[in-house]
Amino acid sequence: MINSTYPGLVWKTNKGFTIFSMFFIVFMQFLILYIITTIDTTSIITSILSQLPEKVRIFINDSFLSTLTFDGAAAFGLNHPTVIAIVAIAAINIPVRHISREIEDGTMELLLSHPFKRTSLIFKLWISGSLILLVIAVTGFLSSVFAIQIFHDLTTTIGWRLAQICINFWLLFMVIMSYTLLIATASKAGSFAGNLSAGITLMLYLLFFIGQLWDAIAFLKPYSIFTYFQPQKLMFGQGDFWGDILVLFCVALVCFAGSIWFFNRRDIP
Repeated sequence: MINSTYPGLVWKTNKGFTIFSMFFIVFMQFLILYIITTIDTTSIITSILSQLPEKVRIFINDSFLSTLTFDGAAAFGLNHPTVIAIVAIAAINIPVRHISREIEDGTMELLLSHPFKRTSLIFKLWISGSLILLVIAVTGFLSSVFAIQIFHDLTTTIGWRLAQICINFWLLFMVIMSYTLLIATASKAGSFAGNLSAGITLMLYLLFFIGQLWDAIAFLKPYSIFTYFQPQKLMFGQGDFWGDILVLFCVALVCFAGSIWFFNRRDIP
């Protein structure tokens, strides 16, 4: 049963929000690139920057001024806070729906009554969730490519850098899904795992964001997963692609291994 139908069940359960996430990313990419095409954003942003404190001005220059170019705007679209929030919800929902809620409503006990190992269930869930997140990431890549091609000129260099960004994007949300899975397998049933994972994700995002403005906590930035996802730097050849994906993949793998350990040792009511 688990080998033939469980991945299909995971997809069916999460299909609605996954499709919504895909359409939202497409909408954001086309909207941002359309705005760059039709509105003189350079003069507007330059005027605003001149009124801001130096520290804030430097941060905005590094993080947002790159959106004045087509390639920078495409990178920013995949790093927009609303995109991050929606895909994070998709990543968190996968373990919560298939571990926490199924334990709570008794479905997990029924699944475990079939002749398969618990490790197999967690592995199938992790792989299925990773594939769902990969579909979202590929949608982000394709929408960026088509939007740049429509509104500007797509080059091989931009295409390759967009591919790097989307791989980085995929691994970032794999980490979020993986530590949610770890929390779900280690905690009691209910909404606790989802709430805690959402809180951790928000805290890590704020840590990275505030760390760029406040020198006193800048030393904590390496502990935020968002430090290893900076699309604008990748787009302009300033990021460490291989280093970032290695860190994210290792964190996801450790959380996945931990979730197997906890799930094999917990009692299912």
